[in-house]
Amino acid sequence: MKSITEPARETKVVREADIVVVGGGPGGIGAAVSAARNGADTVLIERYGYLGGMGTGGLVTIIPLLTDYTGKQQIIGLTQEWIDRLIAHNAVDYPKKEHWGSMDKEIVRYYFQRSFFMTRLDRVSYAAIIDAEISKFILNEMVEEAGVKTYCHAWGTEPIMEGNHCKGVIIESKSGRQAILGKVIIDSTGDGDLLPYAGIEFEDNIPPNFRIANLALVFWVDGVDLHKVNEFRQKNPKEFMELSRKAMEGGGQGNFFASNLPDQDAVVWFHNRYSNKSQVDVEELTRVEFTGRKVAVKTLEFFKKNMPGFEKSFLVLTAPQLGTRASRRMIGEYQLTQKDLADNQPFEDTIAIFPDLDRGQESLDHPNMYIPYRSLLPKNIDNMFVACRAFSSDEHVQEWFNLIPHCIAFGEAAGTASAMALRAGVGIKNVDMKALQKQLANQGVPLPDVSKKVDYKYTGPALSTPPFGQH
Repeated sequence: MKSITEPARETKVVREADIVVVGGGPGGIGAAVSAARNGADTVLIERYGYLGGMGTGGLVTIIPLLTDYTGKQQIIGLTQEWIDRLIAHNAVDYPKKEHWGSMDKEIVRYYFQRSFFMTRLDRVSYAAIIDAEISKFILNEMVEEAGVKTYCHAWGTEPIMEGNHCKGVIIESKSGRQAILGKVIIDSTGDGDLLPYAGIEFEDNIPPNFRIANLALVFWVDGVDLHKVNEFRQKNPKEFMELSRKAMEGGGQGNFFASNLPDQDAVVWFHNRYSNKSQVDVEELTRVEFTGRKVAVKTLEFFKKNMPGFEKSFLVLTAPQLGTRASRRMIGEYQLTQKDLADNQPFEDTIAIFPDLDRGQESLDHPNMYIPYRSLLPKNIDNMFVACRAFSSDEHVQEWFNLIPHCIAFGEAAGTASAMALRAGVGIKNVDMKALQKQLANQGVPLPDVSKKVDYKYTGPALSTPPFGQH
């Protein structure tokens, strides 16, 4: 393969800050807002013209798995603040709090019909269906209120390394090639874009049968008479399923979900999965973009012609960005593995609790995943966090714990720790863990009592339904 040698050049430094966060998706929002609120001069770099990543541009408008199987909320903090702000704009749908954890069959059936994300393990689970466009506004509001200096339309392309220390980040934009210097750098790109250039060890093996092995290009269809659709589905279930099958045979999508958001009674959205060789290969990303839009048009044409209720429907939106589920995974100070999925014990440095509701009976036996601070820390860099789905885990952990609320929690811990370390004059690997956990708790993050051994055994009823694991 041919190569060229680029000439040496000087790059203008346009900003210096305490903390530089690369990526304005869920992890980046968590990191930037928490860092700034804790007193750090913070810069946020985002390649698109909006914040929110998969939760907005990817049209993955689900914030799921916030409660454990008992109905106790385990993910709160900035995730709940996002939802609370959406509530104020009448731009979110979620189960009533008194129903979280309910096993009443009628209540479970009701929420399952609204969205299968709202039910897990024969129970009602707290999951929020969010408005992507209102969320863009809300996330802008959150970073502005916190005092974060944000650069949209700017791609963080490479770290500026000096030995095992990262001095800052090179950005590319319409303004050209520029540098932003920082004392702590947080990679919240989702794909761990800084890892190869910082010399950080990572894995990218993903079994092809895993959910996370697939890309997506979500699209929305408006103008649907959902009353007519649901009436047809109830009266003619076999014919409805047959039409869905024929739509896929013809190169389209067969399954769709109602929006359920206030005043969006005519909107449905289609999720999909596209196998690929790599989710960071530009040719593969381009191929799926082209394929996904062909599929969207074929789906619309088939449904308008054949599915009762879709006669006046139209394609209102294809996702501005591809749905990427997994790519690089850092091998950090601690790598969470399949073994940890079967261990109910918290870590001394636990910074988040993630309910485990998707693995069927295993989830009942091992209901929560504890996330250690060390899983956000590279081994060989002294001032960098990886606070996104590229955190240190194997493919089994990644399969279940790479969703929007998980990434927000990674970011919230990394941003808070960064500000505290700088204030104390210590490195991020020497932050006072008890003080960090206390501050996270003050910010509404539930944490375990790590001094007590968890003696746990599930004694409730057995499951009557298989695990979902298909979001």
